[in-house]
Amino acid sequence: MKDFISIKTILVATDFTTRSDQAVKVAVHMAKRHHARIILFYNLSSFYIIDRTGMQMVGQETVNENFEQIENSLNLIKEHLQKQYDFTNCTTAIGNNTLINSLNRIIREESVDLVITGGSGKQGLKELILGSSSYQILTAATCSVLLVPEDSHQLNFKKILVPVRVLDELHEKFDLSKLIAEKNKGTISLLGISPEQQFADIRKAYIGLRKELRRSHIEYDASFIISNDKALEISKVSNDSEFDLIILNYQDEENWKSFFSENFLKRIINKTSVPLLFFKDSNQNNIKTDPEDDMGYDINLPFHG
Repeated sequence: MKDFISIKTILVATDFTTRSDQAVKVAVHMAKRHHARIILFYNLSSFYIIDRTGMQMVGQETVNENFEQIENSLNLIKEHLQKQYDFTNCTTAIGNNTLINSLNRIIREESVDLVITGGSGKQGLKELILGSSSYQILTAATCSVLLVPEDSHQLNFKKILVPVRVLDELHEKFDLSKLIAEKNKGTISLLGISPEQQFADIRKAYIGLRKELRRSHIEYDASFIISNDKALEISKVSNDSEFDLIILNYQDEENWKSFFSENFLKRIINKTSVPLLFFKDSNQNNIKTDPEDDMGYDINLPFHG
């Protein structure tokens, strides 16, 4: 884990559709606020076969043509960012493996702090779970991920919801929340949620964070709820108030399951335009790489979710 939280390198997964257009817009506004650089990323998976002569790529000529087209399209986005936003600290990267292996290789080699990916606000939960590349990125990227709904209009994060519901990596997530609030001159809504059996520990952590906010120059409000259904409570609060960003801790595996069962993500992703930032410790290994994947035996379509 880094000694301090910062956002210096942002990777944006693009598929050249409207759902990734908004992700690019969010990325450039964040990059300007954080003085960060942007990597525009597209993954072009290749298909190989093995015969007696070794590993052979199928359709090498077609792959080369696609690569050139993608490179040109990424460069057009770079030119647009320079003309529209006067932003020049931007590079491009094209993966040629499975989506996740390509993504995590760049995250590792370029010390990426945050991945931003767009998601369709109209897809059903079933499609989100089973087929979406956005979901693959969300679950398997080895750094924090910001999911931007297609119909989102937030470019600045003035009102930020920060639930306190698990103790793992709580202070790291809180440091990231403060950083984003400071860069946006925004307000943090601290929401403590605890089941009765964890009341003492979570209440203590919540009070500590509230005191820290009180000592800072960040505007905030705070509330605490006793509930065994954390997902439902977060869903209620996010539905009742207009937030620009919700920051969650991805480490809470069990509550992820409850999010799906209680339709929390379905409500947020499919029925609202609230971006979700999932904090991940970049030093933790969030994906187990299949050795065969490194060889590119994959016929997944390019980033399509």
